[in-house]
Amino acid sequence: MMMLRSQAKNVDPPADGRQHQKRKQAEQLDALKNPLEPVAKKQLSKGLTELRGHLSGFKIDSAKREQQGGKKNPSNNDDSENIAPGKAPYVDPCPHYDYDQEEAHNPDSVSEYAPEIFDYYKAREIQFQVLPYLARHPEIDVKTRAILIDWMVEIQETFELNHETLYNAVKLTDIFLHNSKNVDKNTIQKLACVTIFIAAKYDERSPPLVDDLIYLSGDRFTREELLAMERSLFSTVGYDLGSPLSYRYLRRLGRVCRVDMRSLTMARYILETSLMVYDYAFISQARQAAAAFVLAMRMMAKDHRYEWNPVLEKYSGFTGEEIYPLVEHMNHIMHFVTAKWTQLASVRQKYSHEVFFHVAEIPFLPDTLKAVNAHTYAPVPVFSYP
Repeated sequence: MMMLRSQAKNVDPPADGRQHQKRKQAEQLDALKNPLEPVAKKQLSKGLTELRGHLSGFKIDSAKREQQGGKKNPSNNDDSENIAPGKAPYVDPCPHYDYDQEEAHNPDSVSEYAPEIFDYYKAREIQFQVLPYLARHPEIDVKTRAILIDWMVEIQETFELNHETLYNAVKLTDIFLHNSKNVDKNTIQKLACVTIFIAAKYDERSPPLVDDLIYLSGDRFTREELLAMERSLFSTVGYDLGSPLSYRYLRRLGRVCRVDMRSLTMARYILETSLMVYDYAFISQARQAAAAFVLAMRMMAKDHRYEWNPVLEKYSGFTGEEIYPLVEHMNHIMHFVTAKWTQLASVRQKYSHEVFFHVAEIPFLPDTLKAVNAHTYAPVPVFSYP
């Protein structure tokens, strides 16, 4: 039978317990009467005894320390040595505006950590850089990859997955292809299913089931083959799923510039279309987000004019001259995909829905670039990374 502690305190101790307590009290009185009687010391542990022996000979020369007081360590006598050569100190291009300070009262903005979070994202981009890889995969070309991404957008819509899941899946696909070779057309759809599956487990509350992914792929592979591919992908990408995503950069720019949801959705449409472009896999995610944002703002403006400003420079880290060439090329891509890749319509149909404000129906800006041919878009400008 259990008894509460508060109840147990009120119960009288047994007789033998009282006798034990009396003997203990008598011993304590005897100790007080004979204070000179030696008391057995508690035996120190072996490790503590050895430590005491080492420390017994250790002395601190305080006089020497006082003589050195006020002097700097010779190895650190000039902090400028720790600054990277040629790097100018940061100058705030827009000191009169601080979005995070204005949003300090809003816990959803996480304004206390947001600047450092995006600085951390940008610093990590170099770890996920992808270089041209199609030469190592003879059965895959630019159009094949575009078809694959279009199908992944369709899967994202079918399962109603987050946009971050789609962008992460595309990034994982490119990283895997960058670090592998001889992936054939029969394997690439299984790869797409695996990247969606992994990205969904990383970002979704309820990721899709393996059997559902196999069904949507037309039963081209078994459950065991998909799970084996998952293990292979994890090993190939180094088990790191935290790649910085252009979609997150774009949302940040939309917030700090306080644009309306329709304009931000237009930028998302442009950015999602750019996922199908092979050469954009080699461009910084932060740069792509900034270019898509500027192009969307120009498309939404009545006079189609929207210039780079200090707020964008402050929160993107780029200047207008670093972004404008990509803005021009992204506008060209919107024309090219719509006119030449007509069968790849998943993104266009998605953003033609009223949920996305029918932004896919808004006219593009005039195309100032010329495609190489009917199957090849204009060359992409060369950019630094990130």
